[in-house]
Amino acid sequence: MDRKRLIIAASIAVVLLIGFLSATRVVGTGQVGVVTQYGRVTGRELDEGLSFVLPFGVNRVTMYDVKLQKQTVESRAASSDLQDVSSQIVLNYNLRRDNISKLHQTIGSTYEDKVITPAINEVFKASSAKYNAAELISKRNELKASTQRIISERLEKYGITVDELSITDFKFSENFSQAIEDKQVAQQNAERAKFNLEAAKTDAEAQRAQSQTLSAEYLQKQAIEKWDGKMPEYLGGGAVFNIPLQQ
Repeated sequence: MDRKRLIIAASIAVVLLIGFLSATRVVGTGQVGVVTQYGRVTGRELDEGLSFVLPFGVNRVTMYDVKLQKQTVESRAASSDLQDVSSQIVLNYNLRRDNISKLHQTIGSTYEDKVITPAINEVFKASSAKYNAAELISKRNELKASTQRIISERLEKYGITVDELSITDFKFSENFSQAIEDKQVAQQNAERAKFNLEAAKTDAEAQRAQSQTLSAEYLQKQAIEKWDGKMPEYLGGGAVFNIPLQQ
């Protein structure tokens, strides 16, 4: 009889322990727990710390992170001149604390795949189509600003607040990239040729100025100033200055 009571007591203890564990929820820092009952949103949300819900699966809790989050998307588009372009887009965002239950009810925990990624791809394609390939590079800040503004407007209705959007890199087709490289090389060669031409003109002007400065009168003056007073023993046909020799 005692053994039977012991087994019953142990069974009750195990059931109570399982019930206690299934009723206990720990919500981490920067998280919100949405409580559902048989799949229906109850409206109850769990804050950070230890909380208790109905055990044995009556209540279920889905955790949402309300801290700043990052979503990275590899997106493809086409420019206005029909050049294929791909880019890595990084979106920093956070979920509004007062909209978590509604987000869970209307979208669910897979909101990134259902809402954020499609919005990024669609808006990036539409924005890129307004610029040609060269402008995508030179006007990246303008493209970024317009893309961020439109994405912010689209996600705000879901309780998702955009903090910052970054377009980290552009990649074009191999042929177009080679064309850009060839153009840059041609521009560098043209600039180098222009520099060499200007340098040659400068040297020519300097030599011309020097030849004009070294005139016969100037050379004669220099020779007189450096003459040591001794008469030359002989004079060639190209004497620097004319001094008669004594007979």
